[in-house]
Amino acid sequence: VLQWARELSGFDDICTASVQATRYTPGQFLTRHQDVVEREQRRLAYVVNLAPQWHPDWGGLLQFYEEDGTTTESWAPEFNTLSLFDVKHIHSVSYVTPFAQQPRYALTGWFKAT
Repeated sequence: VLQWARELSGFDDICTASVQATRYTPGQFLTRHQDVVEREQRRLAYVVNLAPQWHPDWGGLLQFYEEDGTTTESWAPEFNTLSLFDVKHIHSVSYVTPFAQQPRYALTGWFKAT
């Protein structure tokens, strides 16, 4: 998997990965940020979406932004998909609506050079 991440991303120094489980319930969100953490040497972020039958109207979208806050893309958390992006991209998880019928589950983490 690490070799695949190196080849796909062009980051030849990837040598480890980390993972965390996330669960967003109604009313939760993650504000705009970047995943750059120099001491961890993160290179590539990933999200494995685990919420079956998620509806985009429920929110929980992975959104990307320009420096000025303009949204450039929004990715719905489709079940059993993998999203990859450079940690330098500004991103967020949009507000999960009160009428979401299930939590938004995912495995998230980073491919790193440490």
